[in-house]
Amino acid sequence: KGRLILPQQQTIREILDAHCAFTACQHTELKETLAALAVRPKLVITDSQAFAAVSKDTPDDVMLTSFSILFARYKGDLKTLVQGAAQLSRLRSGDKVLISEGCTHHRQCGDIGTEKLPRWVRQYTGRDIRFVFTSGGEFPENLSPYALIIHCGACMLGEREMQSRLRRAAEQCIPVTNYGIAIAQIHGILDRALRPFSALHAEWEKQQQ
Repeated sequence: KGRLILPQQQTIREILDAHCAFTACQHTELKETLAALAVRPKLVITDSQAFAAVSKDTPDDVMLTSFSILFARYKGDLKTLVQGAAQLSRLRSGDKVLISEGCTHHRQCGDIGTEKLPRWVRQYTGRDIRFVFTSGGEFPENLSPYALIIHCGACMLGEREMQSRLRRAAEQCIPVTNYGIAIAQIHGILDRALRPFSALHAEWEKQQQ
């Protein structure tokens, strides 16, 4: 409430630079907003936390993704992060999951990284997962204690820093995904959230067969 976060600002700027038009609304007004448009949008972009509700209210013929997934492609390696989401279904009780944020914002009640994601992961896996949290420039050199890394969209990190973190995880054979991809997987809508990226979506579909 009361703010546009950096990924939203940068996405809006990119839409304008591409000479496209956008309409913005709260997810609770999505149905009414879509009904009021003379032409349906080609794409709906949502905050990852609202993925489930937005997916339900977005017609099947309209593409859907999240800011976090867009930033996975922009700042990191979307293919690697999508592959890492498969690790969610392989987690076992007692496994450690590292949840890492690139910024050091003030934690609020219902914080996505420290509250919602751990709850959703436990519900999805049905396992007693242990969570470790880092923020800002803090990112462990030794990643071997972790069964999975779930990283934020990295809007406050440069591409070089994000690539360095992904490379460190790859060198130590630790699966890594990001907030939006993990949330889409947990809510069963990753297939839909990847459709805007046609080549990657086709490859992902083959792997699911």
